[in-house]
Order: sequence, then C-alpha cells, then structure tokens
Amino acid sequence: MRCFVNRMLSVCSLFLIATPVIAHFPWMAIGEDGKALYYFGETPADRTYKLPPSILKAKANCITDKGGVSALSLTPLEQKDFVGMHSEQLVPTTAILTSQVTYGVYHGTRLEYFTQHCGGKLPTRSEESAELAKKLDLHAVLTDTDSGVDVAVVWKGKPLADTDVTLYGQEGHEVGKVKTNESGKVSFTDAQVEEGLNGILVGHTVSGQTGTLGDQTYESVSHYLTATFVDPEDFEAKKADAAMKPASDPQSPSILVDAERFPAIPQGVTSFGAAVTGDALFVYGGHSGGAHSYYAEAQGKELWKLDLKNPKSWKSLGEGPGAKGPGQKGAGLQGLAMVTHGGKLYRIGGFNAKNSEGEDKDLWSQDSVARYDPATNQWESLPPLPEPRSSFDAAVLGDKIYVVGGWSMQGDSDSQWLDTAHVLDLSAPTLKWKALAKPPFVRRALSVAAHNGKIYAIGGMQSEGGPSKRTDVYDPQTNTWSQGPELIGEPMDGFGSSSFATGGKLYATTYSGFLQSLSADGKSWQKLAELDSDRFFHRLLPLSSNQLLVVGGASMSSGKFEEVEVITIP
Repeated sequence: MRCFVNRMLSVCSLFLIATPVIAHFPWMAIGEDGKALYYFGETPADRTYKLPPSILKAKANCITDKGGVSALSLTPLEQKDFVGMHSEQLVPTTAILTSQVTYGVYHGTRLEYFTQHCGGKLPTRSEESAELAKKLDLHAVLTDTDSGVDVAVVWKGKPLADTDVTLYGQEGHEVGKVKTNESGKVSFTDAQVEEGLNGILVGHTVSGQTGTLGDQTYESVSHYLTATFVDPEDFEAKKADAAMKPASDPQSPSILVDAERFPAIPQGVTSFGAAVTGDALFVYGGHSGGAHSYYAEAQGKELWKLDLKNPKSWKSLGEGPGAKGPGQKGAGLQGLAMVTHGGKLYRIGGFNAKNSEGEDKDLWSQDSVARYDPATNQWESLPPLPEPRSSFDAAVLGDKIYVVGGWSMQGDSDSQWLDTAHVLDLSAPTLKWKALAKPPFVRRALSVAAHNGKIYAIGGMQSEGGPSKRTDVYDPQTNTWSQGPELIGEPMDGFGSSSFATGGKLYATTYSGFLQSLSADGKSWQKLAELDSDRFFHRLLPLSSNQLLVVGGASMSSGKFEEVEVITIP
C-alpha cells in the first residue's frame, strides 16, 4: 500500500463543455522556477488563454505538508507558452495550492470556481484535511493505492454521490470519466494515471439558490473545482533520482541536536549576517517581516552579541553603520554577508528598503563594506564593492575575503544579476577589491564556504531555470572554476542554504532540513541527518571541530526561527 495524499478536484458539466468560452476553467501548478502558476484553460495543458477580469481577482493559498498555511501573492505573467499569473513566493514541491473565485452569471447560473494543485506524494495529515475544509466547500481526498488512484469527493463535509469525475492526462486529453458512488468515491487505474501532471474535473450545481450578482440575477449556483497532481509513482521516481543517501556509516552514533543550550536570538530573522569570533556569536541586520514583504521597519539595524562561554542573554552593541557606512546609522540591511578575520567582523553589501510598510517597494542594493572591532566597539569604512550587491555570500580563506553571487537592485530599475566575483586581500598594504575569473554561473541566494584551500559556491537561484543544487569550486592557485557535485534533495534544497567548514569537513544545511557533508574526495554530498527544523535563509556556523550552530532562518511550514540549535557530529 502506498501512502495517502489529500487532493482537490475539478468540476465539469456537459453544457459547459459545449460552450467554448465557459468550458475554460482556472488551473494551478508549480512551475520549473518553483513558483505557483495560475492559468485559465480547457485542460491543465492549455496555458495560453487570457484570464477574464473576474478570474484576475482570484485569491490563493499554500498549504504545506505540516499543515501550515500562507497566502500567495499572484501577479500577471505573459510568456510565449504561458499566459496567466504566478506567485511572488517560491512554494515547496510537496505543497497543496488552493484558490477560489466567482466567475460571474451565465444563463441564470452563478459560477463559483475552486482550484487546487496537489504537489508531490504526501502522507494524509489531519491538519491538511482541516485546512482544505476551511478553504474550499468542494474538495476531495485522493488516495494513492496499489492499483491506482482513488478519489473521494466532499461537499461541505459530506460525501458527494452520483457526480462525474473526469481525468485528464498530461497532454490535456480526456483519459476517463466515472461517477462517484454512494460514498462519493471513484477509482482510476495505474494505466489511466499518466506520468507527469494529471488533471481532474468535478462539478456540483445547487438548484433553487437564487440571488443577484451585480445587475444580473441567477436561479442556481454551480460550483466547479479544478485540480492537478503529479503521478505519485513518477514523483517517487524523481525523488529516487535525487540520490537521497543515508548517513555514510549507519552504525555510527546518532547526531545530536540541542535547541536549549543557548538563548533564542532577540527576533526571528532571515537573510542576515552572522559570524563566530573568539567566544562570541554575532548577528547583524536581516528581515523580520512576512515573506516578500520588504520595508524599512522590518530590516535589522543592530549588532547583537552572545557570549558562548556565559550565554545568559544577548547584548545589543547598538546600531551598525547602516546602508552606507559609519556615521550613517539608522538604515537597516538584509541580504548581506558577514565574515570574521583576525578577531574582527566584516560586514559586506546587502540591500536597504527605503519604503515604509504599505508603500510600494523601493529596494536598493549597497556596495558598502565596514569592519567592526569587538575590543573597541568601533566601526570603520573599508573600500566599497566594485558594484552594489545583495542576496550573495562571502567566505574567508587565509587572509582574503571572497564574494560570490547575488544581484543588484536599484529602485524601479530591473534587477541586474551579477556574473562577477571579487576578492579582498586583508594582508595587503592598501586594501582593494580585485576581480576573480568570471564564474561559469549566475546565481543568487546561494551559500559560499572555504574548504581545503578552495571556495565553494553552493546552490542558489538561477537567473533562468529556477533553484539549483549545483556546486561550483574556485581554485585561487589557478584562478579557475570547476563544477562539483549537486546537493542531495529536491531543487529547492539549493535555495537559501547555508554552509561552513569545520574539523576538516564541509557541511551544509538545506531547505528540507538535511544536514549534508562533502565526501572526502569531493565528488558527492552525503546526507548525515534530517533535522527537525527545516530552515532556509539561515546561518550555519562553527562552534568547535565537531559542533555547528544553526541560527535564524525560516520554514515554509512554521515561519521564522528564534531558536539557536547546536548540532553535535560524532
């Protein structure tokens, strides 16, 4: 018996199919870039029909496999092979997407559209079922069985009997149509469920329900729901292809995670700077607002310190140098990097939101670089980056700081993805940023680490093609780049990851909660553990040769983290 999945289903009636305009329905899916897609077509494969004005008002939500719910912000998108809307946010491949909208009145009937995409193969969870019932009166539970897929249609909490359920294949052709039994259930065989994206249509009309909508009257209400889902077997095959490896030595002692050793950070943040130097952990800047809601009041300004030897509480060291440098305090930063060398902190780049909450976004990447001396509690300006840069990362190797990845945002101008990398030699008499060999990639939201005399650029979001698990390796001795192994997991595991080397090993923590390490020969990543906190846009830092700190970040299912976790690796 395979595991169970909650699913929403679609709706169809014969007179609708006979009328070309009204035979179009809203559909949802997840694009290759990891964002939710919302479009209007006759089948789930029809993605180029212009959305009617009423459909543009659709509201959408994302339900994770842990029952967490977040609203999706949909914006218009028009490409050669797609016309519709997409979400500003990335969504998990295992998420359930839902939407509801009133189409209007047609031939005396008010049309209500419900839409869902069922991502991946998820076990049934009561939290998901409860959220589906809250969001959609017409919904269904889809069960992956040994023989195929079973569908149970539910209307306002009760089984919906004697109702057509139509299955569409990935190319948009009708595969089969079956009426639900007294229990509201139908079954489709493995031979009917195709590889890739399938779609289901279901419809329910309530007669005698009258009213007016605008200047039109209606005598009935027809409820239609469309759903897409990936063939469960196909989804499992792709997961297997992702090379999900167990710990290299199953007999080794368990990895320990302690979330109570240190006090929580003062505020849950993402996209911040953090570093450990001496016996202290420092945290600077970051974003404390909702996902993709960027404004000045939600950007961190203070530098915080935690004494790791006597960790009673965090201490504020005051506002940092702001967006431009010392003497210009009060401007928050996020999407920055912070590294340490010689007992001092180096704060690099980031972006500043000039808008307040509720105003249109006005985001500006920065080129400023500043150094902080914990002994004197003083900041000083250093040579700025060659170009403004945010959503990047940095690492220290020897006496040099390496900066890789990111983009430049300049208000209303289009964001410029950066294809450059730079180094700052802290031992030189005159500090000056110098260009490295041009990276063979363009990515942001990546992590960068120094290991075995080389710089590793891990994962991130590509300028084209969505999230990536790719690793690229820079060799300072030859000033050349080479390609390393991909991270373990789904593509999203490369987005907002964090990495650091300690005890002669390179580690990374990823979106799915995996703790991974690079093999000794550098040819593969190995999964060491699956952590309880599946964070991204966090910071992984060294505590000792076999201990790591996991600080800040957020999860799609539970929001931002304040807990500081200690991972002990035997």
